[in-house]
Amino acid sequence: MKFTSYIKPLLTGYYKHYRQPKERLALVVGMLPWKNIVSEWVFESAHVQIQRHFDKQYFNLWLKPFIQKVNPVIYIWGYKAPQYFIEYVREQNLDIFFLEDGFIRSGPEDDSSTPPLSIVMDSQAPYFDTTRPNDLTDLIASFDFEQNGYDEVLAQEMLDYYVSRRVSKYNHQAYVDVAPIYGTKNKERILVLGQVPHDDSLKYGGGAGITLLDIVKKAIQENPNAQIIVKPHPMTLDDLSTINTLTELDCLILTQSIHLVDALETIDHVYTITSLGGFEALLRGKKVTVLGRPFYCHLTNNIASFNTNDKRQLVYLCYCLYQKSI
Repeated sequence: MKFTSYIKPLLTGYYKHYRQPKERLALVVGMLPWKNIVSEWVFESAHVQIQRHFDKQYFNLWLKPFIQKVNPVIYIWGYKAPQYFIEYVREQNLDIFFLEDGFIRSGPEDDSSTPPLSIVMDSQAPYFDTTRPNDLTDLIASFDFEQNGYDEVLAQEMLDYYVSRRVSKYNHQAYVDVAPIYGTKNKERILVLGQVPHDDSLKYGGGAGITLLDIVKKAIQENPNAQIIVKPHPMTLDDLSTINTLTELDCLILTQSIHLVDALETIDHVYTITSLGGFEALLRGKKVTVLGRPFYCHLTNNIASFNTNDKRQLVYLCYCLYQKSI
């Protein structure tokens, strides 16, 4: 079965179960690239206004009075809005939703210019912001599987498909056989996943100031006899200083585009800061160490007791309830 035709029906979307379209204006911020499809993402049926970039003067003179008069529902892509704007709408107790790419961003035939296959929508904060509560952490902490119609069959079906069909957040990379790249396995194998410096997931996920070199050095210190393989974020491959230092540390650096699932082949342990790749590794039974505080960090300390039922439930919460298909 084709990837998208199978995945989309499984991405049910938490908010579809309890929210109805409202006859209110939706004020949308930070979603200009998706302006033609934003109306499909919001719950308001009356009108959608996409707000372009604005400064504080414009906000005080025009936007604040407009918000006070119209009482719109606010939709923001991640934190792509001025901090004073976010603070204001929170202080006013306005209805607000933070949107982000879903945990399954693209199919095999998609590229970066393609709209996301799924999105996540949170009424408190983006899921990567673990400095405050968000809907995902609330779901994981308090969802009653016995009382809320948990579909274990659907969860197992999703987990099986997810693992067997190489599903990841990004799924457009062609298969790469890593065996000749990694070489013969004669020791423990560590994969270090890099991230974009200054990314919001680091800033709000306890990873500010932590670098790729920090993760690698920790992996080497804690696993002195292991093979260390580093998968830098593609946007950081031009950082020659870091690449040269990693080479001096006798690390194998993956400089070509490799699907995360392929990179995880024969890996025993994953190190990262806050990357969603760490969560995907957990679902595939890998030991994971994080230096930040991503939403799944509490699971990394209990990998020995992280069983199939736990995986089913997490897949159900994260992939079937929290995100929604487009």
